[in-house]
Amino acid sequence: MYRVAYKGADETVFYFDSAGNKYVAAGGSLAWRINNPGLVHRRCLLAYHNGVIGTYGPFAIFSHPKEGHEALLAWISLKKYRQAQLRAVAQHYRPEDPEAFASQLSMLANVSQDTLINSLSLQELDRLLLSIEKLCGYGLSGNESFSLLPKIIAKIENEKEGEDAYLIRSNFVLSKREAIEWVHTHRLDAIIVHEGDGGVYLRSRPNHRVWNVKMHEGELPLSDGKIEVLVRTVGERRPGQCVWGFINGINNTKEEALESARRISQASGGEIVFSMPNDTAWFCVKDGAVCFALKFLGNTPIVSSAAQFFRFLLDLAKKDSFQPPVVIFAHSQGAIIAEHALEFLDNNERERLIIFTFGGGSFIPPGKSHPDSHNYASATDFVCRMGSPKLQYLALQRYFGGKNGQNQQEVAYQLASLDAMLNLDTTDPRAIEAFTQQRAEHYEKEFTKIGKRYGVGSRSQVSTCFRKQLLPVCTSHDREEISTSLTS
Repeated sequence: MYRVAYKGADETVFYFDSAGNKYVAAGGSLAWRINNPGLVHRRCLLAYHNGVIGTYGPFAIFSHPKEGHEALLAWISLKKYRQAQLRAVAQHYRPEDPEAFASQLSMLANVSQDTLINSLSLQELDRLLLSIEKLCGYGLSGNESFSLLPKIIAKIENEKEGEDAYLIRSNFVLSKREAIEWVHTHRLDAIIVHEGDGGVYLRSRPNHRVWNVKMHEGELPLSDGKIEVLVRTVGERRPGQCVWGFINGINNTKEEALESARRISQASGGEIVFSMPNDTAWFCVKDGAVCFALKFLGNTPIVSSAAQFFRFLLDLAKKDSFQPPVVIFAHSQGAIIAEHALEFLDNNERERLIIFTFGGGSFIPPGKSHPDSHNYASATDFVCRMGSPKLQYLALQRYFGGKNGQNQQEVAYQLASLDAMLNLDTTDPRAIEAFTQQRAEHYEKEFTKIGKRYGVGSRSQVSTCFRKQLLPVCTSHDREEISTSLTS
């Protein structure tokens, strides 16, 4: 929870948690902004017993409205008010017109003004407290906002002449002028420093370090909180080009991953390709552990990095006047990472990502990315066959069935028959046949979902299919023909 808070230069309130993150509460009522429903005064000793973390004029700021409510209960339980009527409470809150306040309070709480506080039942006391909070303005009016302010992850020093820029939230960049304006409008967690010579620069608050990174044009860092590895690029940025992204698979060194990205760049005529770092480590033990964790235990830190990587690519496309498509290639383990990272994006973001997986440990299912996305797998690839989720398994079964001369209906019936054998205890043929027919219909519906989104075959067949699927995406955006080197 929040450990300290203070009033801003305007009516905003800033909160800081134990990790040093900064939040801003704006709009709404004062009681809402300071988590003090009953506007308990800061000088009240009972306020400090209930967790005061700051002050706003004469009032206490609490970490949570529940603490503010408890402070109000403690205050009204003081002898001064416990043995008094509602008028004493009204005198405290509105000394200039206590009669009007007491009348409103009596009406809201459904309690007579002559009633002594200590004679109220627990239910009546609760109503009284809520009525006080309502008259203090606590509640939602519709213009409230409470936001975590992003930090400057890194300063990007321009190696050529020009103004430095700042990386924010690991997915977009602000110019120095924009960053200063964000600080002034409470949208960025940073400090503006004015130098004696008239110069102005930005720095982080204590406990948060800003990294200085010298970069070439087109390179951007990727991290959450600190810089560990940079996004790597190959090729040159060209006006209107597709935004190309690449996530390598298991057992790839930095050099090997960049060589794969370089092939994509060469196939696109030398255009810039952004490669997300996913280097092998510990003789491939780390890679296997990550794969296992993603398939069976849940997400790992690399998934968060991938989600940031996706948003960075989307932001590049959004800022380009040509509005180019975002095309991502994910190989082997990269497909598993991509599958999990998509869960961190909203539907609008996912629909803008055209993802091609090849040899993937996961397939990207329909509805999780752009309709032109496609999955490619070799039937002889161990990763594809052993690491596949449900839809990939069905695609492989359909492929092998076709190799044996079966049509889609026959493959569905065969899968349904296997389910009947595994799951039914009965030996009644009519029950078995009814179950099998229902399951066969289910599998046919699943095959319909898959459609042509999954390409399975030998390595040469996958290469040909890959080019046929990719070419329309690229040529629709004035792309040159993709060479065979991309999938060799």
